[in-house]
Amino acid sequence: MGLTRLLTLAKLRMPVSESTAVRLWGISSMVERETAQNTG
Repeated sequence: MGLTRLLTLAKLRMPVSESTAVRLWGISSMVERETAQNTG
């Protein structure tokens, strides 16, 4: 989604903070999972 795209752009822009991007991606994936369960 848009959030994933934003994180991808941030990852490409700042490869130094890759660990932070991975952490944010994990959080966003969990949020997406919860949202999918609530809407489903």
